[in-house]
Amino acid sequence: MAVELSIIVPIYNEEEQIPCLLTDLIRQQQVEFELLLVDGGSRDGGLACANERREQLPYPLRIIEAEKGRGRQLNTGATAASADWLLFLHVDSRFDDPLALRKGMDRLSANGTDCAGHFSLRFRRSQHGAEFGYYFHEWKARLGRPECIHGDQGMLLRRDLFDRVGPFRTDLPVMEDTDFAERLRQQHGWLLLPEQISTSARRFEREGFKQRQFVSALIMNFRNADWIDFFSGDHPVYLSHTESGRLQLLPFLQQVRQRLSRQSPADRRELWARSGHYVRSHAWQLFFFLDAKRAFRRGRGPGQGRLFWLRLLEPGFTLLTDNPLGRALATILLRIWFWWTCLIVRWRERRDVSV
Repeated sequence: MAVELSIIVPIYNEEEQIPCLLTDLIRQQQVEFELLLVDGGSRDGGLACANERREQLPYPLRIIEAEKGRGRQLNTGATAASADWLLFLHVDSRFDDPLALRKGMDRLSANGTDCAGHFSLRFRRSQHGAEFGYYFHEWKARLGRPECIHGDQGMLLRRDLFDRVGPFRTDLPVMEDTDFAERLRQQHGWLLLPEQISTSARRFEREGFKQRQFVSALIMNFRNADWIDFFSGDHPVYLSHTESGRLQLLPFLQQVRQRLSRQSPADRRELWARSGHYVRSHAWQLFFFLDAKRAFRRGRGPGQGRLFWLRLLEPGFTLLTDNPLGRALATILLRIWFWWTCLIVRWRERRDVSV
């Protein structure tokens, strides 16, 4: 029987996660699918494990080699896929519902619109702490607003739609999925699928929740500003999970300052202006924070609370700030915040080293 869905998973040194993924997908029912593991040059035993289990799986497993880089690996997988439906999935993603894939495809087909689907996100954690932080992001992932859709939510779409919107960018070492999601959102739209997908919180737990969020904010801002120079710095902005550890923020801030110093004054002003506009456009998260905090304290699940403050305050804030004066003020405040943050981070990290 021909497969109707190709699941594309980029991997790099994922010996621990591959067996779990293979087993989890066995549970999926009423859908004929193939799994494409697109390897970027792994040096561990993950591929050997996958090959050993290949004959035991009820679905076809294909292992494809590609140049390292998630964008390149995802594009390679899409090119090699056999089915009319594509699901771009992270290796540490799992589905609670054995009919998640079937329901997702049926929901998109019945919707009658030319859009893609993403699943409701939940983090799997092995450590306590930052409970509200995870809750905040689980709910935000359900909103469908700009830059709220990422690869850890799964991306389910028809091949012809991918051909029109894609491919994934290969000049970004990270956030290539967010970039693709934004292009698709602007051209067609996303549908939130009610089935839940869980993803490991391993990177947050290893690098530090606040530290990873801070660096991710820098990455998303400079991706939006198309400042590729930031991503080619001496300090990698994103390492594989096997290479990463507790993040030190000072090297990232110094990298920004060094790269900025090499630009002309006009280019620096333009970059700061773009960044100020970007930050202003995402200030709605401050109001959403109030709603999420209230719902969290009341024990409601992500997405189950009211968006009272967001709906009350955002229109007025937009009216007052979405203009040249408001954007200029946001740029000034951002520059002040950046330089102040550099001072604070430098002091804290030097203090920690001395201790």
